[in-house]
Amino acid sequence: MSQNSVISVNSQIHLSEFRSADQAACVEFLNDREIYDRTLRIPHPYTPASFEQWLTILEQSLSKHGQRVNWAIRNETSFLIGGIGFDDLEIGKSHRAEIGYWLAKPYWGRGIMTAVVKRACQYAFDVWGLAKITAHVFLFNAASARVLEKCGFQQEGLLRQHHLKDGQLIDAYLYGLLRDA
Repeated sequence: MSQNSVISVNSQIHLSEFRSADQAACVEFLNDREIYDRTLRIPHPYTPASFEQWLTILEQSLSKHGQRVNWAIRNETSFLIGGIGFDDLEIGKSHRAEIGYWLAKPYWGRGIMTAVVKRACQYAFDVWGLAKITAHVFLFNAASARVLEKCGFQQEGLLRQHHLKDGQLIDAYLYGLLRDA
């Protein structure tokens, strides 16, 4: 798959590269405190400089992997509404990777993220040959846990005081999805 490819999720949603033109949408959506509270790696406040840093990270990742491992989630008009990607991955060598994602609040509760996670996991299994995909979910993020469970992930454990965010130690559930499950 080339670096400019689009991954179709359904007739309304697709995944593609992040673009410079996505800056305004990212700054608007990612300044929502509820998104910040539920994610580990998104800074707050989210500024144009944060977005530029993100584009640099994406370019470094593309160079390292030779292909995308992070995508913009776009609606039928190609407007950015979220992001999804994989971490802890070395394509061709890793047997597993961790998935992470966010969705703009106006699009919550529509089944979009469930469809996107299913499609991204299918891609990771089929294209990269992964055997397992993991996810960490803060205990208070029931909506994200439901998304993963609808996609076939199973809760594998409780990671006590596993993450440090804003000076607080946070517990998280560990979820896993096996290719052949």
